[in-house]
Amino acid sequence: MTSISIRRADFMMILAYASDLATGHSRDFALKSCVLAMRIAELAGVSEQVRRNAYHQSMLRYVGCNADTDLLSAAFGDEIALRQDLVGLDMGNRAELGRVFVQAFKRFYYDLEPDAQARAIEAAMSQALAVARPVLTAHCEVAQRIGERLGLSDEIRRNLGQIYERWDGKGLPRGLSGEDVLPAVRLITLAQDAIALSDAVGIDGMAETIASRSDGPYEAELARLVAANAAVLMEGIGATVDRETILSLEPDPPVTLDEAACDEAFLAIADMIDMRMPFTYGHSRMVAELAEGAGGRIGLPAADVRALRWSGCIHDIGELVVPVATWMRNGPLSVRERDAAQLHAYYGERALASFGREGEAMAALVLRHHERMDGSGYHRKVGGSDLSPAARILAAAEAFQTSREERPHRKALSSEAAAARLRAAVRDGCMCPDAAEAVLSFAGQPSRRAPPRPLAGMTSREIEVLRLIAAGLTAKEAARKLDISPKTADHHIQGVYSKIGVTTRAAAALYAVEHGLIRPGETQA
Repeated sequence: MTSISIRRADFMMILAYASDLATGHSRDFALKSCVLAMRIAELAGVSEQVRRNAYHQSMLRYVGCNADTDLLSAAFGDEIALRQDLVGLDMGNRAELGRVFVQAFKRFYYDLEPDAQARAIEAAMSQALAVARPVLTAHCEVAQRIGERLGLSDEIRRNLGQIYERWDGKGLPRGLSGEDVLPAVRLITLAQDAIALSDAVGIDGMAETIASRSDGPYEAELARLVAANAAVLMEGIGATVDRETILSLEPDPPVTLDEAACDEAFLAIADMIDMRMPFTYGHSRMVAELAEGAGGRIGLPAADVRALRWSGCIHDIGELVVPVATWMRNGPLSVRERDAAQLHAYYGERALASFGREGEAMAALVLRHHERMDGSGYHRKVGGSDLSPAARILAAAEAFQTSREERPHRKALSSEAAAARLRAAVRDGCMCPDAAEAVLSFAGQPSRRAPPRPLAGMTSREIEVLRLIAAGLTAKEAARKLDISPKTADHHIQGVYSKIGVTTRAAAALYAVEHGLIRPGETQA
């Protein structure tokens, strides 16, 4: 199989998307700020090292924002709404900050009588900064840890430790000021506020506000430069920013990751997703491990097993769009909350939409990880014909692992009880029996049926070949795709035809569709 080589910037874009979801920012907020920051850097004539630091800072500034979110939610209520209210705010202005806090507490204590609400808000205001300061400190520390796991330099990680610091010394957590705030931090703070302000009050209003904050949150010279050139700097940034644009902005030389480094990057994303709440720590890691192990047990091709491992890490990224208070509730969700929660698979797919070729297989799995064989899942409510063997495995792995974890509304099940629940879902027609048994067998549960055999006795390579020829590739094209010789590819094709009892590509394609190896509509027969 061809060796893996993926741009590190692709992982940074996934993390940027995740951060945008968790902070309530507008679509592509971090990517737009990257474009703007690179334009400001060019106009300001900063060094290549500052440009490199700013490039990474723009996409990773809020990568630690999930740390201690349950504490933030417990104190302020809907943390996403709070973060939306803080976007573009001069947080050194205590009066403005106080108004935002009061608004958050009014939402939080909406069901209290007026006098009781006033007392609750007064008490909460007295503790607001005491709650926020350690949370913001944790954001910095977690961002630095994730940066280390992505292989970022010490200097870039130092920038991630200053994400809330300001030119005038009114930032958090250390109150650094002036030149002690690193140049890339000063640049990105300004660029991201400029994006937020232009969304809120337009480009002219943004320029006026930026100019008024000189020597406050922003270095005066940089603020004047942006205010004077706002229209040119913002040209075209209102549109969606695509992957190619971000990759083209990376300072040379671009960094690529091999498969081992990609594994670590996906684990870092998994941990970033799961750290929102104490009861989800390690969830995505375990789903990835179960899915990968089950895929190997039923003989899926190596590419499918890898896709299972990586999609298991990232399957819950779309949950970041839902406030923590919703997940923490000890009781039923409202219809609106349930609808929003069920859309997390869709947002997860979107996170991988621009990841490149490797992202397509993962996106398809993430989109389907709550679908069921009988069409009773969500959010698309498709049935078994739309679920590949890998999709069925990921669904089974997620269901089994989740039932073993405690949630606010229920206790965790033992592994034995979780296995019984998964097998009950098989009997009800919800889960694929082969996928369920593969997951349970890998998890160490006694098997209730013979392990599934590879289709028609085919090897994982032959299954891979069947997929390619069903998708319309010739033997020569399949050979290039698999990095083998055309003669070897033709040998595999003839072996596939022999084992499934056909002699034509069209018949092989039909077989692949019937057995869930490809989804209807993917063939070119």
